Amino acid sequence: MVRTYMCGDWEKTINFPQLFSPGFMVLLCYSACVLAFFFNYIIFLNTTLNSALTQTICGNMKVGFTDLFTVGLGWMIFGGLPFDLMNVIGQLLGFFGSGLYAYYKIIG
Repeated sequence: MVRTYMCGDWEKTINFPQLFSPGFMVLLCYSACVLAFFFNYIIFLNTTLNSALTQTICGNMKVGFTDLFTVGLGWMIFGGLPFDLMNVIGQLLGFFGSGLYAYYKIIG
C-alpha cells in the first residue's frame, strides 16, 4: 500500500475517469462475486471429496505455483523489475519461506 502510494499508482487509480461510473462498478462487483463464488465452491468440493489435510496441501501448492507463475509471467510480459540476481534471490526466499511454513504447519 505504501509503495503504491509512493509510486503514484494510488493517484492514477483515484483519477481514473470511469472509476465511479455505474457500468464499471457493476462489472467490478460482478467479477469479484463470480470469482468468490467459484473459489468457495471449489474449496467446498475439495473438502467434501477429500480430507482436510488434502485441502491444506492443495491450498499450499496452489499458492506456491500461482505465485511462481504470476511472478514469471509478470517479468516476461511487463518487465517492470530488472532481472538481476537480488530479485531472483528475493523471490526464491519468498517461495522457500512459504513452503517451509506449510511444511511445519502440516507436521505440527
